[in-house]
Amino acid sequence: MINPWSSSDFFDYERLKRDFGIGDMNVDFDHFLFRRHLILGQRSIEYIDYTLKHNLKFNVMTGLMPSGEMHLGNKSAIDQVIFFQRLGGRVSIAVADLESYSTRGISLEKAREVAIEKYILNYIAMGLEPCEIYFQSRNSDVQFLAYMLGNRTNMNELRSLYGFTDTHDLLHINSPLIQAADVLHTQMKKYGGPAPTVVPVGFDQDPHLRLMRDLAKRMRVFNIQYDRDLIVSVKGKDDPKEFIDMAYDYLSKRFDGVKKDYEYRVVRAEGVNQEDLVSIDLDLAGMESHYNDFTFIAPSATYQKLMKGLKGGKMSSSVPDSLISLNDDPKNARRKIMAGMTGGRDTEEEQRKLGGEPDRCPIFDLYNYEVDDDRYVKEVYDDCRNGKRMCGFCKREIADRMSGWLSELQKKREEAREKLSLYVHE
Repeated sequence: MINPWSSSDFFDYERLKRDFGIGDMNVDFDHFLFRRHLILGQRSIEYIDYTLKHNLKFNVMTGLMPSGEMHLGNKSAIDQVIFFQRLGGRVSIAVADLESYSTRGISLEKAREVAIEKYILNYIAMGLEPCEIYFQSRNSDVQFLAYMLGNRTNMNELRSLYGFTDTHDLLHINSPLIQAADVLHTQMKKYGGPAPTVVPVGFDQDPHLRLMRDLAKRMRVFNIQYDRDLIVSVKGKDDPKEFIDMAYDYLSKRFDGVKKDYEYRVVRAEGVNQEDLVSIDLDLAGMESHYNDFTFIAPSATYQKLMKGLKGGKMSSSVPDSLISLNDDPKNARRKIMAGMTGGRDTEEEQRKLGGEPDRCPIFDLYNYEVDDDRYVKEVYDDCRNGKRMCGFCKREIADRMSGWLSELQKKREEAREKLSLYVHE
């Protein structure tokens, strides 16, 4: 079981993918995080690929927990958000102030201060264009939808996903429904209706993704299954004729061998390829949305590899000297880097003879996650492996790069303060 609120170490990524059905990242997005395989997994990423190829609308959704520092370890989610925004995605960002109150006891006032000063100003300084940033506690659409989603799950499911016991308070138990509503509300009619939505996450957040994807499907009238033939069934107890005819007429225009069965509430189509499923789902969702206010496309997700902390383990706010905060003074960041662990050998002679181990080196991770020049990062990797690079040189070089970047970010953060009203919606 994965605990999305307190996972503290690295995962066996391949086992997680295998156990929970997370797919390999099989779409070649033109961003170094994808090119370097730092994004290791995905769910339904073919929906985003399809929308980009056909110039259709799509959403980009992420959230922030206002309880600690924004650091390089969680920055890659925003790097992806900005990337997808530049491809045309409509961005929404939730400040999880209700969740931080329920799980960490942080007041709504403190959450607001942390969200703006530690996170949102950095997002803008990094290049995020105006978008919808809201606080859970002030968004009535999210609260309403969370209430409605509660009718599609039960305590047994939440216990299975999260390990909830009788000692957990109801606000904490309700927080996964708020998270699901954060993502799904972007597809409500007033926000443009059903559309593919990509959510960049770490593997520790997969329980939330599994729940919200299941909830999205449960809210639908149409249920789409594929096993050699396509089967579209109509859920519920009402007369299915209108929906059966709707699906039949649509599929008959695209495929041969389409049959409908009112008694069993299904439409079957032969000759459908798996590649057709995305367009079928999107088209049927568009038709269904005229009758069902809760028509949602199950959200897509990308899963990123954890960044190493400078003292080992994953980069986390719980070990201040192991992280580089985006709010760090450049001199302090340099000090942390120079004191960081490496993948080097015990002596310079051994390093030259045996080569270093960049795959386990936190200093190399700074290159890998923060330097966008693929050729240079590969050169650093190869020179380390071949014993041509010494750890001291790498530390000094990346410390120069990171301190310079942080200095520039500080200036942009102050400029961003004047633009806050274009982002924060209350």
